[in-house]
Amino acid sequence: MIIFKDNKDIKFAPNNFLKKYSWKLQTHHNNYQTNNNVRILSVQSAKVDKKTYKIFPNLEWIIVRRHGYDNINLNECKKRGIGLVNIKPFTQSTADWINQYITKDDKIILIGNGAIGSKVNLNSKSIVVNKKLSKNKNYWKKYSWNDYNTLVVTVSPENNRHLINNNILSKFKGKLISVSRSTVIDNKALYKNINNITHAYIDTLDEYLFEELLATGKISHSNHTAFSYNFTYKNNIKYFKELEKTITNCLNNNIKNPILSNKWLKKK
Repeated sequence: MIIFKDNKDIKFAPNNFLKKYSWKLQTHHNNYQTNNNVRILSVQSAKVDKKTYKIFPNLEWIIVRRHGYDNINLNECKKRGIGLVNIKPFTQSTADWINQYITKDDKIILIGNGAIGSKVNLNSKSIVVNKKLSKNKNYWKKYSWNDYNTLVVTVSPENNRHLINNNILSKFKGKLISVSRSTVIDNKALYKNINNITHAYIDTLDEYLFEELLATGKISHSNHTAFSYNFTYKNNIKYFKELEKTITNCLNNNIKNPILSNKWLKKK
């Protein structure tokens, strides 16, 4: 059996969606009861914690219907042998949100060249930074910051807390664009170096110094809506086909490159 949480997309599912399988939507307001038949749990933003794992003791896979998966307790997944996979339906729409703020004359430093970053409008004067090396204080010394006027951040939140910190923001002068989660940017450093920023377009902004940053007039906060730029679930056949294919592959334990493998995954 398959359980879905978060109704933002599933309410638009076509009539033939998962017709071969038993599934249901379980909202946050349902009375939770132990169900030994659930093999797959799919969520968007709903948190998956110890209580959830106890309710579904035979859970095999968790499918996250968005790019980040910081709402999942990974340690519990590992202990219980539960696999984790995510689909990335908002790649193009999020990149389009970024691209609306980029001009042909921008000289860009892009941090994070994953699914979204690969679709950002770069030019020959732009560079892509290795996000792992970017945490090293000495890494940035090789760049002449005067050559770049736009900093684009697209990294995932996992292991990237305060990646954009004083070490970077004290040197960079120009436009900041971020679709990463709020924890990736150190707001203290951003506020301290706000005079270096011509303008910042930030999709998710941490609560620390939130009002003070907005009061500078240099921050445009989109409140985690970048993903929905020119995107809709309604009549989105491609989205539901991708989700159904992922579910089918999970049921067959035939997933390639999962975030976490489960103990039933076929060996390649």
